[in-house]
Amino acid sequence: MAKKLQTPCAAPKRGIPWELKYDFAMKGYTNLGKGYLYAIREKYGAAAALEMYEMVNKMGDRAKNFTNTIRTIFNLEGNDAETIGQFFDIWAELTDQEVIILERSKIVNRIKYIKCPYKTEPKDISDWCKIFGNIVNKTINPTAILERPKGMCAGDSYCEFVWRIED
Repeated sequence: MAKKLQTPCAAPKRGIPWELKYDFAMKGYTNLGKGYLYAIREKYGAAAALEMYEMVNKMGDRAKNFTNTIRTIFNLEGNDAETIGQFFDIWAELTDQEVIILERSKIVNRIKYIKCPYKTEPKDISDWCKIFGNIVNKTINPTAILERPKGMCAGDSYCEFVWRIED
């Protein structure tokens, strides 16, 4: 049986390094998100898992608000493919992804992900990342189009994303 303190007191602060806090938070975020996708897929199927993922991202404008927060903090102005690329550069750094920029202009942003902690195993839920990407696109520029010619979640050795701004 636990000993009751006569006077309640605050738990001692341990001085946890920021690197550990970040690693704990990001791995937890990644694992929890993938875990929910896997669990919903197992119980209800891939289509339901993707539908729920999209619903959560849109609920309360979560992904849209996150996009606008990043734009504000990093002073990302404009609505072209370069701005979309800058957003995803920041997202990649935040989430410990390794990215190679293949092409970037006002109308095209093409990148290659060579490391991604969000890689899912079941190929039938591999389009989850396009859901988030399209919400970011539409927040920055409603005419932006996202394509993913290659995807690690779909079985390729890397992901390639192409954003285009249509007139």
